[in-house]
Amino acid sequence: MNKWKVDSTASTVEFSVPHMMVSSVKGKFEEFSGEIEGNALDLAKSSVQFQVAVRSIQTDNKERDVHLCSQDFFDAQSFPYMSFLSRSIYLEKDNMYRMTGDLIIKQTTKKLLFCVTPLAPETFDARYLAEGKIKRKEFGLIWNRAIEAGGVMVGDTIDIQLTIAVKKK
Repeated sequence: MNKWKVDSTASTVEFSVPHMMVSSVKGKFEEFSGEIEGNALDLAKSSVQFQVAVRSIQTDNKERDVHLCSQDFFDAQSFPYMSFLSRSIYLEKDNMYRMTGDLIIKQTTKKLLFCVTPLAPETFDARYLAEGKIKRKEFGLIWNRAIEAGGVMVGDTIDIQLTIAVKKK
């Protein structure tokens, strides 16, 4: 079975979450690793595992990043990593896959669906765009604050976007 390693220098792990009901906070994780086992050119015959270091979060606001790593959110000291393990991958239509798997955040495991689109490989063996959504409260990321105009400071739905480049091990 072939193994393909994620090239973290050519890949990104990004997210976006509604903020104060009128804007979004965008961020990324700087440290992550992953692997595809099987056929990187036909994901339906593969499995994927991925791990993200929580402390590597970057939102262009140091104070917010520290708060996100605190017990109010990720509790990075107790739970330093988030991980994903695929359970099934199938070709939905030309050049688009559906990948389901288990996402683990703070010892809570929930099923996650990613839409995966292969990209032009360029200098890598394969490249993909993977997009999904989670409800943060399902993972114990429950901190919030009411705002004067009504509503809450942080939305519940987090959009996840990964651009992944892999090379054969």
